[in-house]
Amino acid sequence: MFPTLYVMLVFNITMDTDNFQNVRKLLTMSNFVALRNDVVPALISQFESNFSITITEDAKTVRDVLNQMSIRVFQAYVRPTTQKAKNIIAAGIASPNYAPSDTRPTDAQPYVYEVLLLLVLTHTEVSRTAPSMTSSILSYLLEQLSQALIDAFKLRPRYTLSALMQATLDVEFIAQTLNNYTTERAGEFQGSIYLALDERTDNEARLKLQSELPEMRAILKRLREGTRGEFVCFKKVRGPAAAARQSGQGQRPGS
Repeated sequence: MFPTLYVMLVFNITMDTDNFQNVRKLLTMSNFVALRNDVVPALISQFESNFSITITEDAKTVRDVLNQMSIRVFQAYVRPTTQKAKNIIAAGIASPNYAPSDTRPTDAQPYVYEVLLLLVLTHTEVSRTAPSMTSSILSYLLEQLSQALIDAFKLRPRYTLSALMQATLDVEFIAQTLNNYTTERAGEFQGSIYLALDERTDNEARLKLQSELPEMRAILKRLREGTRGEFVCFKKVRGPAAAARQSGQGQRPGS
């Protein structure tokens, strides 16, 4: 019923301690989701059919317990990556060299690439171990990145035109690269980011930014094409089998 449990024994022999802990969390989480969504409902249905009774409340209790256990494992897995990403973002945006002084930015800041490469490693680990969880974990991490961007941008008191362009370039590059994992909440965060930036700039910079947008779109397109190989794992997976793996099977615990 749970072949992944056998895989855990194999990984215990071949992986170092930190990696094994992550793999164990992923496999445990995947098993909890399978229990909640498939195994337990089937067992309850069979029990009710065989004994001609209804156990609605008991069934709800079992699902709630499994859900809570799954949430705890989910948080234990994503917490270190979330904190590391927040630290990277905070340090990058707080840097005194965050934006060019007078010129138009031509690339995303280094912290953007560092965070995205961190997610590449996470994507690799999850997709190889518990592929049905890939979408839910990456979507959650994107939401956390978006919140971290808001918090970090709010710490800067003012944005010149060049800083405003740099922030816009960074935010859009992250959003476009991780577009396949966006959620309604992540979209709301992105809107809040632009609101925070707008509150910390002046009308002259706002107007000039509008005239810079066509060139910034061209820069973004060039950056996306130039990093296609590095971030190819974030592209939408084609084919019915892959689509099934990115479907509701990977529903986030608690949803």
